[in-house]
Amino acid sequence: MNMKAMHESGSPMAPDWHGRAAVTLTNGLVEVKLLPGGGHLAWWGFVEGNGPSQDNLLWETPWETADPGSPAHAVIAEGFGDEEAGRYLASYTGHALCLDGFGAASKADAAAGVSLHGEAPNVMWAITTQDANRVLATAELPAAGLRVERQFSLPEGESVLRVDERVSNMRDTERPLHWVQHATFGVPSSVKGGGRATASVHNGITSPADYDGRNLLARDGAFTWPYAPGAHGEKVDLRELFVQARAGFIATTQQKAGREHGFVAVCHAEIGLAVGYLFRVEDFPWLAIWEENQARHDPPWNGHVQARGMEFGTTPLPLGNEAVDERGPLFGRPTSRRIGANETLRAPWLLFVAAIPQGWQEIEDVRAEADEIVLMHGRDEVRVSARGVGAFLGKL
Repeated sequence: MNMKAMHESGSPMAPDWHGRAAVTLTNGLVEVKLLPGGGHLAWWGFVEGNGPSQDNLLWETPWETADPGSPAHAVIAEGFGDEEAGRYLASYTGHALCLDGFGAASKADAAAGVSLHGEAPNVMWAITTQDANRVLATAELPAAGLRVERQFSLPEGESVLRVDERVSNMRDTERPLHWVQHATFGVPSSVKGGGRATASVHNGITSPADYDGRNLLARDGAFTWPYAPGAHGEKVDLRELFVQARAGFIATTQQKAGREHGFVAVCHAEIGLAVGYLFRVEDFPWLAIWEENQARHDPPWNGHVQARGMEFGTTPLPLGNEAVDERGPLFGRPTSRRIGANETLRAPWLLFVAAIPQGWQEIEDVRAEADEIVLMHGRDEVRVSARGVGAFLGKL
């Protein structure tokens, strides 16, 4: 296993991702790159010689980034105009953890140095090796009074990353918790089109906020997945990626009632590949959907970015904790989670990649069995080995 990490001895990490320190966890079939700076998943996919493509299947920032707290990070952030968003964007790529916050920080949090999407994506994480296929990443969030840890496991012969994630309240009082997996997909370099995204969701509502005057969707409009109200009265199929240039949107959807496990999947039919996530609905009942399609022209976007966020979490929209809490329940469901005094909550999730048969245009469903993840398209199935996955996703 290729492991460049801050080991228990404290030895420094070497640059491994665009000049930034990273930890690469691989089993020879697939690999993931983890950034201690912000805790981001920067790269996920098949390694050379495996699968139909060896592209990075997560969105990769086209601008320079740096680790939070470094002089380079401060310089990059200052060039982005919006100071709070700049601090987040100056280190962000791929998959970020939004904790404790989804959207802009409150005035009190901003005064304490918290930026967009909470502390977790804006602090340095400690990453240590546990064994040949596991690493542990931890972060302390002093303003929120939280501690978060993620155990990443990549068993031999499997194209499934297991993430055992836990959040601990270090204070003696119960509180609300905003906890979102900011998973973002782009266009792999070997793909001509955008792909097709699916999820286990039903009711939805578009964001009340304006998207820089370039709204693909109507604002604050209810809908039923996958068709959302367009800005000009048309219906927009949210499964289709990057269909209208110079436009963007934010919306949210809730998981279908009665499901134990939720999923997000992106299918790239032209190369025969699917990538996605599987998680427990009780942990992450909402899916926020964000698309930037060359709409934002201010730095660092510069009118060039194509990114689709499929962000599963406790909180429906990135409006900031105060605004979300003020709006209250949505579709009769809470918009945050409670964590008790000195309590630890566990929320396991999986990231998978698989080759799919010719003719599959989308992943219609994903389910977990005892030792496999099953991808479904009509009556056809692709079974992805994941030993013990049923127990992993269960309650401990």
